Amino acid sequence: MYFGVIRNKKQALDLCENIKEMRLPFKYALQPIFPLRGLDANAYYWGIVLKMISDETGQSIEECHEAWKRKHNFRWDFIFNSLTGTYEFTAGVDSTTVLDGKEFWDYIMRVRADAEIELHICIPNPNESFVPEVNFDHDKIEQRRI
Repeated sequence: MYFGVIRNKKQALDLCENIKEMRLPFKYALQPIFPLRGLDANAYYWGIVLKMISDETGQSIEECHEAWKRKHNFRWDFIFNSLTGTYEFTAGVDSTTVLDGKEFWDYIMRVRADAEIELHICIPNPNESFVPEVNFDHDKIEQRRI
C-alpha cells in the first residue's frame, strides 16, 4: 500500500503512471488538503466582521462570536456505538478553531451574508474599501473624429 501527498502537477502525472501500471482491481482514496486558517483570516473575522456587527448591535465582540457560532457552526451526526450496535445522535456547537482555511472562509461568508440580510450591515471583503460617492469629474471626454 502506498501513501503520499501530491503537491504539484509532476507528482500527479507520476501517480497517474503508477495507477496505469497497477493490476486491477484495486482500492483508492483521495482527500483534498486545505491549509489551516491563517492569521489574516482570523484578523479579518475578529477585527472587521465581528467589530462591525458589534458596533451596530451594541453587543460585545465575544457575544457576537458566540451567537454566530451557534447559528453557523452547529454540527450534528449519527455515531455508531459498537457496544450497543446502534447509531446514536450527537449534536453540539463546535469551536471555530477546528475549521481549516476553506471551512473558515465559508463560515465568514455565511456570517457576512446573514449580517447583510438580517442586520443590514454591509461588511467589506478583505482588501475592499467603500467609496461614499463616485465622482467622474476628473475623467476626460474625448471626441473621436469620424
